[in-house]
Amino acid sequence: MFRLKRRVIQLMIMVISVILLVSLFFWLDILIPVLIGIAIVAPLVVGWQILFDQVQPQGKLAWLLTVFFIPFIGVLAWVMFGRTPRRHRRFKRTSSEIRMLRQAIESEKIETSPEIASAYPLTRTLEKLGATGANGHTSTKLLVNGESKFEALLEVINNATDHIHIQYYLFRTDEISLKVRDALIQKSNEDVTVRFLYDGLGSQEIGEDFIQPLRESRVHVQAFDPVLHPYLVFNANFRNHQKLIVVDGQIALTGGLNVGDEYLGKNEKLGFWRDTHLHLEGPLVRELQQLFVENWLYAGQGTMDETWDLFADEEHLSRYFVNEPKGQNGATQLLVTSPGKDVTIRDGLMRLLMEAKESIWLTTPYLVPPPELLAILEVAGRSGIDVRIVVPGKGDEWFSFHASEYYFEQLIKRNIKIYKYNRHFIHAKTLLIDGKVALVGSANFDFRSMFLNHEMMIAQFDTTSIQELHDTFLKDFEESILIDWTMLRKKTTRKRFVEAFCHIFSPLL
Repeated sequence: MFRLKRRVIQLMIMVISVILLVSLFFWLDILIPVLIGIAIVAPLVVGWQILFDQVQPQGKLAWLLTVFFIPFIGVLAWVMFGRTPRRHRRFKRTSSEIRMLRQAIESEKIETSPEIASAYPLTRTLEKLGATGANGHTSTKLLVNGESKFEALLEVINNATDHIHIQYYLFRTDEISLKVRDALIQKSNEDVTVRFLYDGLGSQEIGEDFIQPLRESRVHVQAFDPVLHPYLVFNANFRNHQKLIVVDGQIALTGGLNVGDEYLGKNEKLGFWRDTHLHLEGPLVRELQQLFVENWLYAGQGTMDETWDLFADEEHLSRYFVNEPKGQNGATQLLVTSPGKDVTIRDGLMRLLMEAKESIWLTTPYLVPPPELLAILEVAGRSGIDVRIVVPGKGDEWFSFHASEYYFEQLIKRNIKIYKYNRHFIHAKTLLIDGKVALVGSANFDFRSMFLNHEMMIAQFDTTSIQELHDTFLKDFEESILIDWTMLRKKTTRKRFVEAFCHIFSPLL
């Protein structure tokens, strides 16, 4: 029924489009003055809205230039990508369902112990900035690249005994995606409760042919902010970019990898795909469980199929929010950013970067930093701190790739080392400070991750996986090309123009 309805809507859109195109030939003399009027009025109306948006000045200026100089495309782009969260009506983090959930699990929240706060004072600081409490009994293991991540993913799915909560920004319909889907179906047929959440825009490739077998096997499926059609997207901003699976309330996987064959290096254009994920067990999984449930309740707004009490009433609380400490392992805590004024990850990054004494090592596929983060990196580099940034040798996004390269000269002048990954594409979102503090998660070092997307990062202090991350960085440096002035001087005028042009729109990327 859903598939038929979607096809009918698509057919109606095509018919209307044809009628409008044909009508242009008969009504051209009438349409021209109308179009001129729209080209004048629409930018003024949208420009007025942009002036009062709570966004950074760079973003306002970029949108105003776009709207006034290319009015039709600019206005449509703003409607799709530029509206601020206060106009996004479905986004209500304070809905009654989520409030009830938070009240019910208040006793399950992690509290930073005096011992942890004394050993790692920054955990208290991050908590004040919006992070969860810090826990010292959560085990962490680094999963490097697609092979180890998907092996771990399928293993935890196959070993599930009670429930599987899985959400991804991008879920393909290719070989590995079908393998994961079929594993979920198998567990559901074994009476394991499976909830499958995907982002409506990032996973638009998923159709009813992919979803129907899940539903037939009693898997609960929901889209986070679904889109009507790839060409009719009016909520393109504020996407859920998080990657997370929680199994039996005890094990969680999160990090940079979505689900698709390209993450196994099978993309002909990008080739080898470097990425980083994280395997966690212990009390911090409760915080990740809460994150999933809140996303699930939000995605199901307007329905009464599943409510907060199915997760957190007296009967279900111990099932989903398991308290099973592991051995002492430094400290871990969760940072989450949501669209709007919630900038926990941005603020946490700023605080951690300012605390660096010896080194700042960063990997990011998109180096389009907000000015405040860029300034901290520059000050650190000029202060003699060892600042190294690893970026892709090849890009998957044309605009972002060239906008990133615009910053190279500016950063190198501040004694910051830029490495281009020589095995083509690096998608990892990792940060290592002084070899002791780390961040691993879904957030890129760009405007979109800091202000527009739903993102998540795991902060770690002296955990066992930090040494693994340190060794991974060293290997990435070896497999990268260090950018120097000789390479920058060889840039053609055309290349410099492209970079400068893309940089103008960097606040929109």
